[in-house]
This record gives sequence, C-alpha cells and structure tokens, in this order.
Amino acid sequence: MNEISSLSQKFKQKSQQQVQSIEQELQNATTQLSSFMTAKLKESETIIKQGMDSLNVSNEQLQQMLAKHQTDINTALTAYLNNVQAHTAQDLKQLAEQTETMIESYTQHIEQLIQVREDRIAKIIKSEMRSWAIGAGILAVILLMMGVLLGAWTVNKFSKQTVTQQSGNPVFNQQQLNYGQQR
Repeated sequence: MNEISSLSQKFKQKSQQQVQSIEQELQNATTQLSSFMTAKLKESETIIKQGMDSLNVSNEQLQQMLAKHQTDINTALTAYLNNVQAHTAQDLKQLAEQTETMIESYTQHIEQLIQVREDRIAKIIKSEMRSWAIGAGILAVILLMMGVLLGAWTVNKFSKQTVTQQSGNPVFNQQQLNYGQQR
C-alpha cells in the first residue's frame, strides 16, 4: 500500500508540475500578446490621431492601415493560440507517456511481489509435506509393530495348553489351532 501511495504522490507531483508549466507558458504568451496588442493599439491610436490632425490623409488610406493592423492582430492571436495548443498537447502527451510507464513499472513490481509470495508459499508447503511424511512413516512403523505385538499376543492367548501325564512327569503340549477346519 505504501508503494501505491508513493506512486500516486509522484504522479500527483508530476501532474502539478506539468500544470504549473502550462500555466506559466500561458501567462508568458498572454503577456506577450497583451504587450503586442498594446503596442498595436497605441500605433493605431497614433495613426487615428494623425488622421484626424491631418485632413489631407484620405479615409481610404486610414482604413487600409487599420485593416493591416487588424490582420496583424489576428495573426498574432492565431499564433498565440497555436503556440498554447502545441505546448498543451506536448505536455499532455508527455504526461500520458509517463503515466503509462509508471503503470507498467507498477504492474511489473506487483508481478514480482506475487511471484515472491507464491515461492514462499510453495516452500512452506514443501517443508510441511516433509514433516507430515516423516510423521506418517513413523506412525506406520509404530502401527506395524503394534499389529505384530497384538497378533503375537492373540496367538499366545488363544492357543490351548494341555497337560498329559506320562510316566509321572507332567508334559505340556500345545494344541495347534487349525483355522481352516470346520467344527
């Protein structure tokens, strides 16, 4: 989560820097346009004053000069808008590329974390399986030994001992059980 927060902070800072850059360029361009327009307006004002002061200047020449100034102003305004649009498009393209790069690196980082966690889980499972296999083997040996002991005890318990006396000495004979015979 810390890494996500860090990445989002970096993205936010970069975005704010880009916005500040765009705002600075916009302000510079606006200042240049304002200065240009002020100079042109002063020039127009001077031309108008000259036209009014001098009755020899014809109305047609005055209109031509004003039309030229209007064309200059339109050209400057168009250049300004194109400049702002180009810078904005370039900054947005860079921001998109940086965002894409940041997302790709974040995705790779997440994939690495998932792989590391999967490896850890696999190691834990393998170590647990070993201990279970050892425990099961020991239990099987114990059960086998108990089965052998129980079988020996059962055979001992259920086999009958008989006493026969021959010539005064008691002899113990063991009758063998034949489990295949029917009684």
